Amino acid sequence: MSEKTKILLVDDSAAYLRMLSANLNGLGFEVASVANPLDAPALARQFQPDVMLLDVVMPQQDGGDLYNTLRADPAFKKTPILFVTAACTEVTYNNGMIFIPKPLKLDVLSAEMQKALNARSRP
Repeated sequence: MSEKTKILLVDDSAAYLRMLSANLNGLGFEVASVANPLDAPALARQFQPDVMLLDVVMPQQDGGDLYNTLRADPAFKKTPILFVTAACTEVTYNNGMIFIPKPLKLDVLSAEMQKALNARSRP
């Protein structure tokens, strides 16, 4: 595949975004990130990510509300959205949503993103 998978990261910690972006770039992904979830929909429309990773707990808007906002946009109805959170200790699936524990393990994250992308491409 010649095109890089595009990932949008949304987390209120700028330091965490820098670290995760650097790691994902090093794995060959194209990454855009934003620390204010209120800015995420506009960045998503501009960047057109293949996958989105949302922090769950953020002061301006929580990940669940942002998820609903993104899902309301027809452009992102089928875009995989995964949550990252310190509230779980293992990957958790709940009502079609995927929660990945912090601190992230890049191999687990990559595998879950790939599974989500594969599921999206099935009829």
